[in-house]
Amino acid sequence: MPPIHRRTFVALMTQGIVAAAPGLVWTDAEKADFLRQASVISVKILKEGVTSSHRATLRRDGRTHDAHIQTVNESGLLGSTLNLERGFSDSYRNNLAAYELSRVLDLDRIPVTVARAYRNEPASYTWWVDGDLMTERERQAKRVRPPSGTLWNDQVYLMKVFDQLIYNVDRNSGNIVIDRNWKLWMIDHTRSFRRWNELMNAAELVRCDRALLDRLRRMDAAEVRGRLSSWLEPEQLDALMGRRDLIVRHFEELAVQRGEASVYYEYVEKKQ
Repeated sequence: MPPIHRRTFVALMTQGIVAAAPGLVWTDAEKADFLRQASVISVKILKEGVTSSHRATLRRDGRTHDAHIQTVNESGLLGSTLNLERGFSDSYRNNLAAYELSRVLDLDRIPVTVARAYRNEPASYTWWVDGDLMTERERQAKRVRPPSGTLWNDQVYLMKVFDQLIYNVDRNSGNIVIDRNWKLWMIDHTRSFRRWNELMNAAELVRCDRALLDRLRRMDAAEVRGRLSSWLEPEQLDALMGRRDLIVRHFEELAVQRGEASVYYEYVEKKQ
C-alpha cells in the first residue's frame, strides 16, 4: 500500500477512517526518567517562537523520543514607551511550574516536563506530544473541523481557565497541540505567572468543568508552595493563589446569574 500524504491522513483521521497507529506506551515516570537521562543525539532550532526553542531527539536503551527544550531565562524590569512591567519573566522555569501545577489540579493537558541542563545552561525538557496531528494554527489554516464540536469546546474551556490561573500572556494557536485522538495539549508557558493579583480577561471565563472547579476550591496553598517554590518566587505564588480565588468567585457568581446548567459541565476524557 503506498504511503498516505499527511494532508490526506489528517482528512481521513477527522472522519474516523484512519485509526491512530499503535505505539509504545510510556508511564509519566518513565517519560520523566527518559527526559532526564537519555542522550541528546540531534537537535534542530524551531522556527516558530522566540523563546530559545529546540526540538531534540533523545535515545536511551534502544528507545528514542523527541523533546522540546527551552533555555530562555529573562527576568527583571521590562520597559517600553507604553508600559513598564515590574518582575517581568520569560523563563524555562515557568514551564516547570506550569507542569507541576497541572498535576496538582489533575489536569493532564501539559506533557511531562523536567529540569535538565542543555549545553551547560539550565533548561526545561518537555515530552514531545505522542501522535501529534497538528497545531491549532494548522487546524485553522486548513479549516479542519474537530470530530465533536462539543468535546473540543469543553477542552478549550479547560485551557482558558488554566491560562487565566497562571496569567499566560502568550497563548497562541502555535502552542496548542492536537494529537490523533483530538486531545488538546498546552505547551510553552515561559511567559506565564505574572505577579498580578487579577485576571487577564474574566470575559474569557464562560464555562467550567465541575471537577476542575472543585479542585480549584480545594487547591492547598501549602502544597502549591511546596511543589512550585523551586521555580516561582513568593510574589508569583501569592498572585497565583489570589487568581485562584478570583476564578472560583467568578464562576460562582456567573452560575447564580445564568444558572448552573449554562455555566458548569462535566468533561469526560475519551477518544473523539
